[in-house]
Amino acid sequence: MRRGAVASTNCATSSSIEVLAENKYPLLIGLVFVRAIDASLTYYGLSIGLRDANPIVVLIVETLGIIPGLFFLSSVSLVLLLFLGEYLLPWVAQSGHNIDLWSNVAYLSALVVWSAVSLHNMVLIWI
Repeated sequence: MRRGAVASTNCATSSSIEVLAENKYPLLIGLVFVRAIDASLTYYGLSIGLRDANPIVVLIVETLGIIPGLFFLSSVSLVLLLFLGEYLLPWVAQSGHNIDLWSNVAYLSALVVWSAVSLHNMVLIWI
């Protein structure tokens, strides 16, 4: 009975890894959505007088303007992440690795970080 429990755990873990490796498009949609929320919250925060703590964001927003600067930053960050996940990781990784899994782990990691940044912006705005 114990042996069957281990086999079912391995099967569940294996299927979870397969699901993560196969579902790239929901992650990409989530990334675009979270970047849009982050840019919207940053715009709102800047419009009510808050100052961004990131000096790169400050420089680009002062150079291009608020809306074009935030659009530029969000676009560049998404393009760089896609380049990393779709082109750089397959080139760097060895043939024994599952590239779809690693690129999706990179997308999921960025989704978590960008969600935390958006949550941080929301907390700063409403406190």
